[in-house]
Amino acid sequence: MSLVKQQGILSPGTQYAKDADVIMTAAVLGWAWSRLTNADVNKRHARVDFEVEDGHKLSEQELREKPLDPTHLSAIQKINQLLQASGLKPDQRVELGKTPIWTTGGRITGGSGDKNPADTYRYDPPLPDGTAARLFLLATQADTADKLGYQGRGAYTGFIDGRTDGQTGLMSTFRHNVPFDITYGRRWHPPEALPDKPWGMIGAANEQDNNDPAKPGLKQQGMHFEGPAPQRNRDICAYTHGMIQAIYDVHVNKRVNDTSPNKKTPYNPGTPYEIAVGKKTTKLASCFPCSIFMEATGHPASSTHLGRGESWSPLYPPPNSTTTQHKAWQACNTQWQDYCKTIIDAGLQCLKKAPAQLKDEWKLSVGALDLYLNGPNGVNKTPATAAQAYANLILDAVTVHDSEVSRINRTLK
Repeated sequence: MSLVKQQGILSPGTQYAKDADVIMTAAVLGWAWSRLTNADVNKRHARVDFEVEDGHKLSEQELREKPLDPTHLSAIQKINQLLQASGLKPDQRVELGKTPIWTTGGRITGGSGDKNPADTYRYDPPLPDGTAARLFLLATQADTADKLGYQGRGAYTGFIDGRTDGQTGLMSTFRHNVPFDITYGRRWHPPEALPDKPWGMIGAANEQDNNDPAKPGLKQQGMHFEGPAPQRNRDICAYTHGMIQAIYDVHVNKRVNDTSPNKKTPYNPGTPYEIAVGKKTTKLASCFPCSIFMEATGHPASSTHLGRGESWSPLYPPPNSTTTQHKAWQACNTQWQDYCKTIIDAGLQCLKKAPAQLKDEWKLSVGALDLYLNGPNGVNKTPATAAQAYANLILDAVTVHDSEVSRINRTLK
């Protein structure tokens, strides 16, 4: 992966914060456009949810009566105005809802996002059965949960249910360093990382590994750190969420069965879920980076939020690997990269069709995005690697930590 160090993600002359705003705004717009114009009429809906503060302490009626969050309401109104200015009909709109009420063992489902929001099974799937049920209890019971992986903020734990045979263990979010190999395309780093930590790291450096019981580090809260310690101004930290690991696992097992001389028919490789575990994680919705990976690989999220997807990352199979596992990872990554290209292209076209909806200070980054993709030296001049370059823009953007809803509100009028 070639590492580019410059002020802007898109060019040396832009500002990386505004570039990140434009990249993610384009991606959200394109995601909405692709869903609202889906060839399947039953899938023509796009909804994002926000978490009501302390919503898990409310009854269903109390939750319904809570007003919509004004920050999210503003962002969704701006998105819908721009989509209509770009050619969609008034009834083709992104809907704003509220995340389901969290209870112990609350889950996000990979695969139910195409169901109508009124469908009970979209948000409340049946409880696991058999071996999966025993594992689910281990992950959610207070006396065992804290021994089974990360329990801090954003403790979404990957889990598989319904597999024909076998059961994979729990999969917690973990930190690793972005691999630098030309196989993985171009990545961006600012000229100088933040003063106290490597680029992309979530939390301060002293919050990573801290044995103080009053302020335990991420490591002490159960997060696994893969590989060598990241170095400031050299490395980029990345985080792979439990749901993404679960999706890879489903596809690995499907591929194993499909290529087996003793192939089972029918065969169910399982449904990927995330369980919200610990005491600091109650939002039953997938971050936007997770959601587009889920959408691309055939597991649309039961609920999507426009909060933070800080330094989100897929897994990287080693170059030229021929293992079944790594082939499955790469197949998923290719689907995701293609989808990133689809939605960024669609979102950029929306921004270009409705420039009046764009704040002046962000227009330079919109032009830079168009030039980066479609200019004389744009990534689309090399079709074989173009989709990877689009996906890497999203990865670069989410290393600039902020919520997607804030980026949208800053970028659009």
